[in-house]
Order: sequence, then C-alpha cells, then structure tokens
Amino acid sequence: MGIIRTLPQSLISRIAAGECIERPASVVKELVENALDAGAGRIEITLRDGGRELIAVSDDGGGMDPDDLVPAVTQHATSKIREDADLFNIQSMGFRGEALASIASVARVRLVSRRPGADVAHELTVEAGELGAVRPCTAPPGTTVEVRDLFYAVPARRKFLRTNQTEVGHVTEQLARIALAHPEVEFLLRSQDRVTHRLAATGDRRQRIADFYGEELARVLLPVRREGDGVVVEGLVAPPQESRGSGKWEYVFLNGRYIRDRFVSHAVKEAYRSLIDPHRYPVVFLFLTVRPTDVDVNVHPTKIEVRWRDSNYVHGQVLAALREKFLGTRLEHRLQGASLGDDERERVRQAMVDFFTHPPRTSYEGRPRVGAMAPPQHAPDVGAPSPQATQDRPEAGPPDDSAAVAPGAQEARNWPAAPARPPTARPMPSAALDMPTAAARALQVHRSYLVVETDDGVMIIDQHALHERILYEELRQRIAERRLETQRLLLPEIVRVPPDRLEALESHAELLAQVGIELTAAGPQSVALQSFPTLLLERVDQSRFVLDLLDLLAEQGRRATGGLLLHRVLDMMACKAAVKAGDPLTPDEIAALLARREHAERSSHCPHGRPTTLRLSLRDLERQFHRR
Repeated sequence: MGIIRTLPQSLISRIAAGECIERPASVVKELVENALDAGAGRIEITLRDGGRELIAVSDDGGGMDPDDLVPAVTQHATSKIREDADLFNIQSMGFRGEALASIASVARVRLVSRRPGADVAHELTVEAGELGAVRPCTAPPGTTVEVRDLFYAVPARRKFLRTNQTEVGHVTEQLARIALAHPEVEFLLRSQDRVTHRLAATGDRRQRIADFYGEELARVLLPVRREGDGVVVEGLVAPPQESRGSGKWEYVFLNGRYIRDRFVSHAVKEAYRSLIDPHRYPVVFLFLTVRPTDVDVNVHPTKIEVRWRDSNYVHGQVLAALREKFLGTRLEHRLQGASLGDDERERVRQAMVDFFTHPPRTSYEGRPRVGAMAPPQHAPDVGAPSPQATQDRPEAGPPDDSAAVAPGAQEARNWPAAPARPPTARPMPSAALDMPTAAARALQVHRSYLVVETDDGVMIIDQHALHERILYEELRQRIAERRLETQRLLLPEIVRVPPDRLEALESHAELLAQVGIELTAAGPQSVALQSFPTLLLERVDQSRFVLDLLDLLAEQGRRATGGLLLHRVLDMMACKAAVKAGDPLTPDEIAALLARREHAERSSHCPHGRPTTLRLSLRDLERQFHRR
C-alpha cells in the first residue's frame, strides 16, 4: 500500500487558515476587504476580549442572495474571478476565496446577509467547518459576519494570542492600513462596548492621517504628485526633521491596497539620502495607481507583496516625485515649542559640566566599582565664583590648595584643574593627556571636533562620539547597581503612538522601569508619560524620545536578548543626550569632557563602534610636510 494519502477537507482548511489567519487582526483585514469589495460606504467592527470572544464586521454593501451563503464559506469559491485571464487583471481587494472558509474552519461563524430591496435577510452558521442550514432572519441591507471563539478548534494557535490591549492594537493598525487608502468610507471600531475610533467619510487623506497619528504630524506633511505612463504617484510625506526610529512609518498603497515593496522603499530611501540620519527612517504615505495588468498582486496569501512588470520605472517615478518636492521646498527645521531660552540653555550647560565634574560616589566602602569611571578627586565646583568674582568680593576665602590650578592654567581662561587619579584607578596610557595643560591647548573646530596638542603630536576628538561614550558608560554603571534615578512629572505628558506599539508596554515593562521610564496606556492610540530619567529630563525632547524608544523596542525586542536590548536602549539614551556636532562648547565644558575621557572605559570608540579620537604624532606631521 502506498504511503501518500489525500488529506481530509477539514485539515486542508485549517492548513489554509494558518497561511492567512494569524491573529484577530488578520480576520478583521479579510472581512473588511470583503466589505469594501461589496461596495460598502460604512463598515462597523466590534471586538470582545481583543477578538478572542467575538469579531463582528457589518457593512451596508450589496449583500448576498440566500443561494450565495453556502458557497461563500466554501474553499476557493469567489465571485471576483471567472477565468485564467482575470488573475492578471485584479481589481478587487480579495479574490482567492479562502478567507471565509479558513476562518470558519477554526472558529464559530454566523453569516447574515440581505440584498437591498429584498424582503428578508438570511443567515448561515458554521462551526469548525460544519455547515448549518440557511434560515431567514431580520437584518438591514448589507452583510454581517460574526466570528466567535477564534482558534477554539486549534488551541495550539489560540495560546499564542497576546493580551486584549495588544490584539486591539494590531486590529487598529490593520484598520489604519485600510482606512488610509479608503477615506471615502466611514469606519467605526468598537472594543468592549466602547467606541475607540469613529472615522467619518472624507475626501481629505490628511484628515484620515490625523485621525490615527495626530494633527501635529498631519499638519507638516508635504503633498507630492507625479503622473507618468500608467503610473500615478501621489501622497503626503514628512519633512526630514520628522524622521522616526523605525521603518514602520513608511505606508505604501497600491490601487487601494497596503503593500511592502523593496523597490519603492529603496526609492524613498534614496530621496531622503543626506537629508536624514542614515539610521533613521522617513514618514511617508504614498498612494500608487497602476494599471492592474502591470502588476501581479497574487504573490502571497496576504497579498502584501507584489511583482511589477517594470519595477525600475516604478522606482524612478517614486524617486522623482519625492525629489521634485524636496528641491522645490524650503526644508528648514521648525522651531520646537519646547526650545530653551538663553537662561535655560545656560542652566543646562552648567548641569552638564556638573555631571562631568561631580560623578556619583563610589560604592562598596569607597572602593571603585568594577568597570566604573574613576572620578576626579579635586574637581572644582561649577557653582563657585570665578577668580574675577573672587577679586570683586574680598570677603571670600581662598580656594582649597588641593584645587589649585597648575602653572599656566590661569592664562588658559581659568579652566578646571586636573583630576587626581586615585591609586586604584586603571593606569593611564603613556599618551594620556596632562590636564589641564591639554585643556589649555584645546581648540574646538567647526563646533564638532576638539583639536588637542599633546606631548608627542596632535589629537582630534569627535565631541559627540566621546560624550556619547562617557554617558553610555555612566548609564551602564548606574544601572548595574540599581534602576536609573527617575523624576515623576507633575502633569503626565500624553504621547500619541501607533496602536501596535502599545504591545511594547507589556512586553518590556520591566526594562522600561529599569531605565526610569513609566508609561501607562491612555487610550487606544496614546500613552501617558508619568516618569522620566532625571539624567535626560532636560536634554531630550521627551515625546520624541518615547516614540523612538517604542519603535526600538518593537523592532528589536523580538530578536534581541535582554542584555543586547538593554545595551541598545542605553546607547539610544546616551546618543540623544550627548552634545551634538555643531554645538559650541565653553572652555569649562571642553575641560570637563577631556577630563572625563581619561576615566571612561573604551573611550576610543562610541557605543556604535565609531572612533572618538584620531592621533597624529610629530613624526606623522613631519612626514606630511616633508621634514623627514
């Protein structure tokens, strides 16, 4: 007897369900797309328990006849294609005839439909693939599909579902992908008997974007449009300063369908080249219209991938549309509402100097922590009066001899004295700087680099990279002992976030607490920032930091181990808090930065691996000038 057997129909249906039904959001996607194909002008979605208990999608579309109900839940039965040629001229959202049959094989389904003008509606129930009888019932024109006890027939799949809030977030993201492409349709999303989204029909895509991602983002988007041979590119794109930490902000739609495509993504990346940091991503909402015969959407069961007849032409049209807009637009950074005044900026500067010159005390009865930065022993108090102020106030006592500056430092703008190296600190390298002599011979170049004369040549330091390394090491050492110091905000700051990012609050709650950030859900699309790390409080834009942090956790959290993820979070915190290229530094700041360099581990490279320091010896200089 042979060993190859035909699988039973119930198992075939459940295998098909595994390809296109991953979670409640997948069910919502398939049912809403069916409603759009039926010509619906209003679609209502109802969830209970995140979709486990109930998913109901109702529309006011064309409905079905009683004879259509049984074929509708039969595998590979559809009204949208008739012959082979139709596969290459797809003009509907769904066409495989798999969705309802797959859903009905793993859940309890009730299908109710009524044609406009029909006297009564009819219903059909299906339980794990077992069909009931078609019966008349009462219902308005249109179709309603109720899906109960999702995955009850395959418990192994059901146990992988996440919390109610997480699953609702994924449903909301799917709704966004559909509603953005179809602003002319009214949508309503209800969860646990509470309306979370009510989207009125509109002809304004910008308003639909604002409904999901806030007025602040929608207001700054730039319109783009370009029409070529069979390809129309239009949409709204953000200026470079609105970049994000995740690529999920790239929304591309083809003929009303959300897609991901490497050719379009490359064109977007090229258009923003040199305008944004290479490690950040632009915010774009692009809507492409292409002849159905020039694209194959039947590549993947979820229809999220496509194959172009001429991918290079599509790439060129997208690139040209964005470049034309950027070349014709003034892309200056907008003034942020939270920008600092001169007094506040000086206070932050002084706080930075204080941070460098007054590090936390060592633990373990005065012994330096393992890997800790050796603190300067005689760092001056940044709040102390300057020598000139001391002369103006004779009553002030003389400074402590231990803090006296070395010869020549008085002429060097009174920079801080060199920190004494404790006996237990790691040995300083032979080419170490002699502070403050080196600080007195330092020069800031282009507000980005510090050029320092050393005994045997010249050292060039990237101020941002070095400050980033110092902050990273300090954060790492603090967090090794305890959670970062945090400050509770007097008024919680509400931050609008993509719905699917709320999952990070649950998955990484302990990590967030460890780094001193307290976030609570404040709605289906918002989080409330309750506490923030004291170290970063006045150095970063808190809302933007939260958005980037949630992007990082969502993108990296699935792949990175706990230690690696913590490293990336600390790296991000250090990078955002460090002085930037282009920031002018005062002599005190330069001196403090160079002083802390000698006690920071791995100070030769920033946490990203870029070098912080370049050295040129006298011999190298003499060779370059042909003195040798």
